[in-house]
Amino acid sequence: MRKLAQLEGKTLEQKQNMVKWIVIGISSVLFLAFFTVIIIVSKQKASEIKISTSGWVRGDQNAKVTLVEFSDLQCPACKAYQPVIEQTLKDFKGRVKLLYKHFPLSLHKNSTIAAKSAEAAGAQGKFFEMHDKLFEKQVDWSGMDASTVEATFISYAKELNLDIDKFKKDLNDKTFEEKIRSQENEGAAVGVNSTPTFYIGRGESYKKIEGASQVYSEFKKEIENALR
Repeated sequence: MRKLAQLEGKTLEQKQNMVKWIVIGISSVLFLAFFTVIIIVSKQKASEIKISTSGWVRGDQNAKVTLVEFSDLQCPACKAYQPVIEQTLKDFKGRVKLLYKHFPLSLHKNSTIAAKSAEAAGAQGKFFEMHDKLFEKQVDWSGMDASTVEATFISYAKELNLDIDKFKKDLNDKTFEEKIRSQENEGAAVGVNSTPTFYIGRGESYKKIEGASQVYSEFKKEIENALR
């Protein structure tokens, strides 16, 4: 009887130890899972970027998701991306809109006056018409001197049937220059160091699209991933 009692005692002790280790194991797993979630959430919050709504919108104004582009109108890569952006707005119609922001690079001597020309056209409701024309004719005006390029942009304004006197006045409006510089400073603050640079998000919270490709199928995947 004594041996039987001892055997039962050992069995009970083994069961208790087993339960104890199971509880410890479950607690450890839950502990690790909890901190893994905290780390993931922290990284997500750390990667979120605040971007203002200042800029020109192309696409459905009510689209919940915004694709932000920091661009330079004299930048060949920005011009090359235009078909990609157009296809994106077409394929994600109603879901994604473009928020265009200026980021003229110092190495492009006519980039700032090009941005001012687009703003001057925008004052008459034709920002993207001038934007598109400047990209279309980019090779023609990129190497021009200051006086020639201004006359050229005025000729583009005539082609768009703009009020030329107002366009000339607005072309030298300090307000537009300040707007362009403000967007340039904002871009620098959120990590823009080349053009084009893209961000995607909702409201004022965005994530940078790293390594955006000019191959549309690859760019589309980036957009789809961001939407998810």
